[in-house]
Amino acid sequence: MTEPLDAIAIAAEVFAWLTLPVGIVLLISGLARRSWSKRYAAVKAVITTVHDRDAKLRWFADGGAVHESTSPLTGPIPAVGDARTVWVHPSRPESPRLDDPAHDGRVLLTLGGILTGVGVVATLVSNLAPFF
Repeated sequence: MTEPLDAIAIAAEVFAWLTLPVGIVLLISGLARRSWSKRYAAVKAVITTVHDRDAKLRWFADGGAVHESTSPLTGPIPAVGDARTVWVHPSRPESPRLDDPAHDGRVLLTLGGILTGVGVVATLVSNLAPFF
């Protein structure tokens, strides 16, 4: 017959086996995503043409090259010549982002930290519960 603390230790070990690897993978993914997003540079883009549902943006990249992209319209319709901030990655200067990349990977890091912490606590409980 199993004692209640032995049953808790077994349940905690199963919980540790489920949460610890997933948490570590999420932490690694979040750190990789954060390191990728830190390379984005903020650039001012000018709206060159406005259509019904989209607008063309034009900006200068490093080295003086001119790039152009089509962006869907969100919010009020801008006028030709308005400036917007876009974020450009050095490896893909022709495809800008309209949202700030500073938030990339935060959810992965938060969830990975929680699952890893729960997995570490469950490992400690599963190893220390039989001694009480």
